[in-house]
Amino acid sequence: MSSRGAGQGDSIPEGFTLSMALLDCLPVAFFCVGAGYLALRFDSALFRVGEALVVLAGALKVCWKLVLALARRDLRFLNRQLRYLMPVGFAMALVSLVVDRERWSPASVMAHVAAMPSLLFLIAGLAGMFLMGWFARHLDGRDAKANWREQMVNAISQLCIMLAIVL
Repeated sequence: MSSRGAGQGDSIPEGFTLSMALLDCLPVAFFCVGAGYLALRFDSALFRVGEALVVLAGALKVCWKLVLALARRDLRFLNRQLRYLMPVGFAMALVSLVVDRERWSPASVMAHVAAMPSLLFLIAGLAGMFLMGWFARHLDGRDAKANWREQMVNAISQLCIMLAIVL
């Protein structure tokens, strides 16, 4: 099926359903909780803006899947923005650790993440993120089966990272 007009793309990927779009909401929600928890403890505007960009990128990708599923239109900019907004957001958050270094303690962060069960959740979450990196290089993001795998791993990984942060 083709979608024409305003550079919206040339084909609708098959198999992108409402349930897939809703599953895609979970990692964004888990990230929001974890990032929000960190933002309350780390008083850095740069960190908060960076995390907001990451959340925005995730929310726009969810919107892309919702539009695919409900309107059967491929608004590719909703998907493609992820490769720009997310890295910029994470870069800003990392830079904030240096710029605002007097506002956080590496020793207290290490003590928190090394404590059980946070350490187990962090290891599981990071393993999932490495798997997501492998998926990004080897799977077709417009293939529904591959997308289901990616989103299941992403949801579980983000849940684990959120638990590592809030426990």
